[in-house]
Formats: sequence, structure tokens, C-alpha cells
Amino acid sequence: MKQRTMALLAAAIAALIVGCSDSSDQVAEILPPPPPPNPCDGTETESSRLFLQQVTDSSVIIKWRGDANAACIGTSVDGLATRVAAQETEGEHKEVRITGLEAATTYYYSVGGAPTAPAGQQFTTAPERGDLAAGGKTRLWIIGDSGTGGDDEREEHEGEAAEVLAGMEAFVAADGKAIDLFLMLGDNAYYVGSDFNYQQAVFETYPNLLKSIALWPTIGNHEMGLGFVAPTVGLPGLGISADPDSYQADKEDKPGRMPYLDIFSLPAEGEAGGVASGTEQYYSFDYGNVHVVSLDSQLSARDPEQMATMREWLIDDLSSNDLGWTVVIFHHPPYSKGANHDSDDVEKVNGFDRPQRDMREQFVPIFDAYGVDLVYNGHSHSYERSYYITNHTGTSDTFSTSEHAELLDGDPAQPASGRGEKPYAQLSPTSGDVDDRVIYSVVGNSGKADEDAGSLTAADKWLRHAAHIEQPADTEEPPRRGLPVLGSAVIDATETELTHSFIDVNGQVLDQFTITR
Repeated sequence: MKQRTMALLAAAIAALIVGCSDSSDQVAEILPPPPPPNPCDGTETESSRLFLQQVTDSSVIIKWRGDANAACIGTSVDGLATRVAAQETEGEHKEVRITGLEAATTYYYSVGGAPTAPAGQQFTTAPERGDLAAGGKTRLWIIGDSGTGGDDEREEHEGEAAEVLAGMEAFVAADGKAIDLFLMLGDNAYYVGSDFNYQQAVFETYPNLLKSIALWPTIGNHEMGLGFVAPTVGLPGLGISADPDSYQADKEDKPGRMPYLDIFSLPAEGEAGGVASGTEQYYSFDYGNVHVVSLDSQLSARDPEQMATMREWLIDDLSSNDLGWTVVIFHHPPYSKGANHDSDDVEKVNGFDRPQRDMREQFVPIFDAYGVDLVYNGHSHSYERSYYITNHTGTSDTFSTSEHAELLDGDPAQPASGRGEKPYAQLSPTSGDVDDRVIYSVVGNSGKADEDAGSLTAADKWLRHAAHIEQPADTEEPPRRGLPVLGSAVIDATETELTHSFIDVNGQVLDQFTITR
């Protein structure tokens, strides 16, 4: 009986083996699971303004105004597969902050959830800290007082900001190196820095640029709307309040928050490098081998306590900086003989130009002591630039080239120009090989250029500040120390050289200097 049971069991096992051997019709084919659906399956949504903020080596902010509630991003134009939900922010804006990006990498993006990026919607992340941008140099474009692009009340300047943009594009086309950073020196939107002024002067004047590189601004006097010279008489740009919530675009309006702060998302917490300032009114950031500082000469500089806080923050920030080049921007120039903006006479019009003196006296010594290379300002609607100077906080009549300027071969009669084959050395040989000299440039002529001295600057002093260098491109003889023409500045920073070029609307270089390190 036992033997019969064992035989039956063996036969069953054999039959099972034979049946399993025919896998072609007994075993189903094993397939990989289907891919998850692409979250970027929507369509591009139109925005009334679209711009980038805080492009770093690992992150970006994409910001817009419109109905879209998300953005998609990817490393190929038709391969967007990462969707990020937007947050609503001040001024009816929406934005996404995307982190975890690779340095020096081009990304494409859509607004609204499309899997393909529209033309022009791309950006390249910053190189790793200390590295150079593409092409072996970091390139900055700097414009000041460009806000006439939306100035519908003064038609005589219509199109002039666009001409300056075209000049930059012609300059860039010569070597093919694109702009990496876009800096604005204040008075970005005339007359009163309203949201409407910004729409015209910024977002409708530079739409293509703003979609591909970050804009880094500073505050000008026209960002603060009206200044009241009498209880019922308000004039654009004459504000002297230190409170950003005292903004008024019209004398009938109640005071409110300055639109500048609702429009821009600036790194108050050190999100882009540098030391956290705790305020969007002034901040710093790193981009490759360049450290940039934006100071607030319009509000913070008008209140002693706020100015002291900004000074201490600046010292902390510059003390922690170890990058090769440092650039500072703010609106009011410490040295200028511009039309109606004379840095020697700051008490006119109820002292609204007082920051020119205070920034010179309070901040120039910090620039000297902590290795700042270049300072850029607007306010005066012309181009001026200084010698390579140090230790001067007085008025124009106290400036001495032999005492304050870098000298050519140590000759007191020959202050160095930094032009041509004789560049400046960052470590000055005449001051013990230390980095204690700064070049100050006024570039307030990117939306209009003054044609005469105006009513507040003496005609024989216009564009003749002693700290500024003569400009061979000037039409007068002898040449003045400034140029009354439209233009902008381009900075090229390599590992060992920093070159400043002032360019006109045709892309021609009218002034240039180089600092070596």
C-alpha cells in the first residue's frame, strides 16, 4: 500500500514538471511598471510680468503676476518634469523658490505647468562660489536712473532707456559673452516708483532680459514717491522720510508700503551669500568670484539709528567676504558735480540730497578699510568716475591727487588713469601693498542725460569734481570730468582682472579702466 502511494506521488510530480516546462503558454510575460504621469501636463499661462530673483549656484526664484499657480522646470527645453506650486506674495505676485539645483547649469521653465519651455524662458545658475562664470569671466550690467522707460508724463525721454539697452546688446554681441548679473542703481521707475511706473519702466522695457537673469536693484529717491514741501504740495522724488510705510504716490492717498518692497524678493536672510541684513532695503550676495552689496541711501541713511545699524552690518558683511572682487551699489553719489546734484552742497531743497554727504562721511572709510573695489551710484544724470582714491571724506575743494589718488610711477603730478597698458593694481604699491583704494562711478544716465548744469549746480562746476578723472571723449576743451550722454556700465571680472567699460547707446566704449590682482 505504501509503495503504491509513493508511485502515485512520483507520477504527479513528474506531470507537474512536464506542465511547467511549457512556459510559453503557461507563464505570463513580466513587464516593467508603467512610468508615473508627468506632473507637468498643463499649458503655459500668460503673465503680465515675469522675472527672476536670487539666481544662486543652487536655487532660483521665478516670480510673476497672473493666473498660473505653478511653474515647471527641467534641463531640456521640452523635458520639464519638476512642478513646483506657487505662493502668493505681496503686490499680487506669485513666486516659486526652487532649490537643489546644480551650479553653472542651464535650466528651462514654464509658468502654468507646460512640459515645454517657451522661447527665452531659461536661466543659468551661478558658478560655485569663487569660480568664474561661462567664458572665463563674470559680466555685470549696471544702469542708473533708467525709469524714463515708463515715464508717460515726459515724452522727451521716450525710448531712451531702450536705446541704452540696445547699446549694451551691441557691446555684448562683439564678443558673445552674455550678461550674468543685472543691477539697477535706483530711480528705476519715474515719477513716483508706483507699481504702474514699474510695469512700464522695468517689466515692459526689459522683458526678455528679466526672464533669463536676475535683477538686483537699489532704492532711489523716486522709489519713495512724493516729498512734501508744504502740507498740500507734494513733489516727486523729494521725500526725506526714513519710513518705507510713508510712501505716497499722490497727495490725496494715505501713506502706505513702498511698492519697491512688494515687487522685489531680495535676500534679507543671507539666502544668496553674505551676511543676513534682516531687511530688503539693503542686502548682499555672492555670484561666482564677485561679492555685491546694495546699500540703502534713501531711507536708512536718513535716520541716525538705522544708518548705524546698516554700517555695523556692512562691516560684518565685508569682514566675512573672501571673494576676489567686491562691488557696492547705492543711489546717492558721494562725489558728483551733476546737474542739480552737487555733493558739496547738500542742504538745498530742504536737504533732500544730504545722503550724498552722509554716505561719503560714514561709509567711504569702511569701503577703504574692508577691500571694496568699485562703488556705483546714480542720481546725477550723467557719467562721472573717480581716480583710484582713498581716505577722502571732504568736499571737492579738499581733494588732492597727490594725497588721495593712485599715482603714475609715484609722480604727484600724474594721477593714474587705469587705462590702456597701465592698469591699476588692487594691492596699491604706493600704500604698502594693501587693498585700500576704491573707484567711484556715477552712472545715472541710463534713461536720460542732462544737457546743462540746471538751476542748483554752478555752470562752471558742472561735471568738474576734483576727485573725478578727465574724459577724453568729452566735446569741450579742456575735457570735463564727466560725460553728458546716455549710457551704461559693464563690468568684466576674471580671476586676475576687473575691467569697467562705460558704453554709449551705440555700444561704443567711451571710458575704460582695469584693476589687476
